[in-house]
Amino acid sequence: MIKAKIHDKEKERLALLNLYSILDTPAEKDYDNLTKLAAEICQAPISLITLLDDKRQWFKSHHGIDVSETPIEHSFCAHAIIGDEEIFTMDDARDDARFLDNPLVTGNPNIVFYAGIPLKNATGIPLGTLCVMDRKPRILTDSQKESLKILSEQVINLLELRTNKLELEKTHKKLKKFSKKLEKKVFQRTNQLEIKTIKLELMINDLASFYHICSHDLQEPLRKIQMFISQISETEYDNLSVHGKHKLERIDLSAARMRNLIQDLLTYGYNENLENSMMNVSLNKMVDDVKDVLSQELKESNTVLKVLSDCMITVRPIQFKQLLFNLFTNAIKFTKNKEFPSIEVNGEIIEGAAYPNLNLSVETKYTRIVVADNGIGFEQKYATKVFEIFQRLHSNEEYQGTGIGLAIAKRIVLTHRGRISVESSPGNGATFEIFIPLAE
Repeated sequence: MIKAKIHDKEKERLALLNLYSILDTPAEKDYDNLTKLAAEICQAPISLITLLDDKRQWFKSHHGIDVSETPIEHSFCAHAIIGDEEIFTMDDARDDARFLDNPLVTGNPNIVFYAGIPLKNATGIPLGTLCVMDRKPRILTDSQKESLKILSEQVINLLELRTNKLELEKTHKKLKKFSKKLEKKVFQRTNQLEIKTIKLELMINDLASFYHICSHDLQEPLRKIQMFISQISETEYDNLSVHGKHKLERIDLSAARMRNLIQDLLTYGYNENLENSMMNVSLNKMVDDVKDVLSQELKESNTVLKVLSDCMITVRPIQFKQLLFNLFTNAIKFTKNKEFPSIEVNGEIIEGAAYPNLNLSVETKYTRIVVADNGIGFEQKYATKVFEIFQRLHSNEEYQGTGIGLAIAKRIVLTHRGRISVESSPGNGATFEIFIPLAE
């Protein structure tokens, strides 16, 4: 057995691998789906997503074997990453001096055939491989090699998406920490309403450019994943088993969920930020505009949506229609079994002094808007949690969603210097109460 040489840029390679923060992380379905699909396409019993540090090869996903890592000196993948070949293949390892007495060849899992594609980042530095293996001699077809290459590019895209997500979370934590410090300082000189206003304006201004940058960095690799899925569907779909087709469809669904999450994140960070965009409009007009957008959903779900009492509101129309859209779609989504959704909207003009417990300005008139539905409801103890970003009360299997819709609704209300709350109980729907300052 001959141990592989150390990569020419080993220090840089190990530093890059550490930057991805992927080693020793739990199994993830998106990676497991790729190894299963690779095994299906290549008709190989074993497939791996391997990442190499200085002492071992660790498997982010392993299909066909139970171990999660092996010593690097036994690694086929260590040989694969040091060459210039696009794909490193070994038709029969027993005939090669580098591997003939390798424990992985002479013992379990008795590897004979190996084909691995290095997983390289944009600078061409390899982190590991996507590989398939068999216990008998094999030769891959050109079509199988091309498919394996496409899948390896999807692995890199998943790693890049993971890095972008970690950076997004890290930045969000920093902003949250900074906002808490600011709130403590300002509290000594102003009232609670002013604190919320300053905190909101700071976050909106800082996040506007941040979300714009992330929109490209997150969506570009996602578009590539969807393009590769489309290519596999066109060239290899008929060659897949029913199980393989199912896995490919699951990957496509995962990409769609990621796209929806990114779009919701961008909506969450978006703000018109123009004082002169505020308008006095009819609540009924806003509801009618949203009903036009949701006409198909309302028809398919047999939803009854009506405005019981109309009034004027002072809002940014685009934002406020987004708020109503999120409340209405939630009401349609979270419907009790065998019941048709019902949504009732009420509006009235009130004096801030009439609600002394809500910290409203006593000298200001407000539009009070109530949106009530007959959905499944939830326990009142979650009334604050539902407005937090990424907070969900149900699994994706029960109800699809990203956990951002009500966070967007709250942000829109806050940009209007208003307030929003909800009353609910299991089985009795939810009633949202919104207060928006009314301009003369």
